[in-house]
Amino acid sequence: MTTLQRTVGAEVTRVEGREKVTGTALYAYEYPVPDALYGWAVQSTIPRGRVRTVDAAAAWTLPGVIAVLDSGNAPRLHPTDDPELAVLQSADVAYRGQIVAAVVADTFETARQAAAAVRIEYDVDDHDCELTDGDPRIVVPDTVNGGYPGHTETGDVEAALAAAPVVLDATYTTPPEHTCAMEPHATLAVWDGDSLTLYNGDQGPWMTAAKLAGLFGLPEGAVRVVADHTGGGFGSKAVPRPPAVLAALAARAVGRPVKVAATRQQMFTMVSYRTPTVQRVRLGAERDGRLTAVWHDALQQSSTLAPYCEQTATPARTMYAAPHRRTTHRLARLDVPTPSWMRAPGEAPGMFGLESAMDELAVRLGMDPIELRLVNEPSVDPESGHPFSSRNLVACLREGAARFGWAGRDPAPGRRREGRWLVGTGVAASIFPAITWPATATARVEPDGAFTVRIAAADIGTGARTALTQVAADELGVG
Repeated sequence: MTTLQRTVGAEVTRVEGREKVTGTALYAYEYPVPDALYGWAVQSTIPRGRVRTVDAAAAWTLPGVIAVLDSGNAPRLHPTDDPELAVLQSADVAYRGQIVAAVVADTFETARQAAAAVRIEYDVDDHDCELTDGDPRIVVPDTVNGGYPGHTETGDVEAALAAAPVVLDATYTTPPEHTCAMEPHATLAVWDGDSLTLYNGDQGPWMTAAKLAGLFGLPEGAVRVVADHTGGGFGSKAVPRPPAVLAALAARAVGRPVKVAATRQQMFTMVSYRTPTVQRVRLGAERDGRLTAVWHDALQQSSTLAPYCEQTATPARTMYAAPHRRTTHRLARLDVPTPSWMRAPGEAPGMFGLESAMDELAVRLGMDPIELRLVNEPSVDPESGHPFSSRNLVACLREGAARFGWAGRDPAPGRRREGRWLVGTGVAASIFPAITWPATATARVEPDGAFTVRIAAADIGTGARTALTQVAADELGVG
């Protein structure tokens, strides 16, 4: 009896490696669909107001222009819970860069040139685009991204801070961050009667299918999403964005396949980004470093269209033990694009604020920052009281310190040099939830004895296709 060596975890050649290095791997914009046209978005140049007129006369003088769409002649979409996807459904402008018109032409170059020739006149309203504390548009959301409560409180935080021998009160800011993957957002939309196929750079094909089906009033089975290769997404391609809707809308309007791809510049306005944050972290501690109070407040921004609020302060609910805790989120509704998921949304900037505060507290206590984290390790989840299914932070910190030579470092900054370089040492920890959804797969034996396994998921360039092939091989007991 032959025993096959398991392949999960083994170093293997990527199953799509040859396609990628030879350039034969097809990305969304590259599928060879006959008679495809090219769409190009015209974006708002004002942050708030209303489109008064759309003058497309100059665009129509260019040979090859097939259509000029705006809110007055674009196909109607069904109501949606995501106003960002209501592309060309209203003349209202909610932010600079919003799609207010679009050109469809027979070549990419003609579409771009014609879009630049479209002249838009606006009625301009007063606007507010700057995130500042005290802004009258700040609201306190009941829930934040992920379904977490926006506000939590245990004990008496203010009294604990007043009584603490050592108190840190610090404010940290993070800038907006944009999801500029190597492959920009790109979609090729093809209608066949009342069935829609999207060739799409996509992290979540089933979510895209559901959203587009709702927008066009179709059953989910009537929308097919092809995402054979995706050149990065960082969260922004996990759900459809305006360029994908524009491609489907334009293809519906002209009765032919339409390609839409965002430029690098358009990626900063037409698709999602990470909100900037202003985080105030207050920590109270005993002189031995044990936390008595944690108060993490996070101010961030969203558009007037949708109240997206990241879960920035949620790590402080679970990371360290303290009897008195408060976490709060505040949201400024500004005349800006709607932020959304980007690479560990909420937790990434939130951990920066909390961990920076822990480091500053360690300095104030004259304490090793690793030791400060160790003495505040919770035995159970501080928020729920439930035991952790797994939590190896202490072991990780100790192992890292041993490998890094942490004990022999000079903790004072600016002391160690290697040639012209100053070399520093530091430590930080992080936490992120494990999120799962129901999943389905099919497996079939082919006539030649090979196996085909199908799932509605996408490899976004991180090697999932290869890893899943390894899992399938091991479970089937084949190579």
